[in-house]
Amino acid sequence: MKRLSPSGLAGSLIIMLSVSLAFAGCGDTHSNEMERPVSSTPKTPRTPNRTIIAEGLGRLPQFAHATVAGELIFVSGTLGTLGEGFELAPGGTGPETTQTLRNIETILRAADAELADIVKVSVYLRDMTSFPDMNKAYSEFFGEEPPARITVGGADLALGAAVEIECIARVAN
Repeated sequence: MKRLSPSGLAGSLIIMLSVSLAFAGCGDTHSNEMERPVSSTPKTPRTPNRTIIAEGLGRLPQFAHATVAGELIFVSGTLGTLGEGFELAPGGTGPETTQTLRNIETILRAADAELADIVKVSVYLRDMTSFPDMNKAYSEFFGEEPPARITVGGADLALGAAVEIECIARVAN
């Protein structure tokens, strides 16, 4: 019995795979021999996405504070701005984190949800050395059972912000 070298074995496997795919109708995109049956089950119409614009928070005209898609709320990247303007909460990362989470609370209320409905958070820090300040302020909002989170450092954020937070929440029942 003749033994195949590793390269010969690999070549044989590629040929066998090509033949199998062609035989199954998958290798030739122009083949009509193996057409798939069309489902006769009618599709349920999709509920359109709902844009959330929270009253009392600043935003650019091209910016939505959040979008509700199905059972999920996608909160846009949010800064620690004060009121309807673009002034950041003074004091750096800790106070900006607190204000950012207050702003997210406002956005979630506009979507009939609350912080407890958040399932995933993404935090962006201008400087990762400010992580302890962000984490302390963050912990005051989420306590012992926080949602899943990632924190990314070294981000160049709008308005020169120290922190930006986006999140995904469930639609409240």
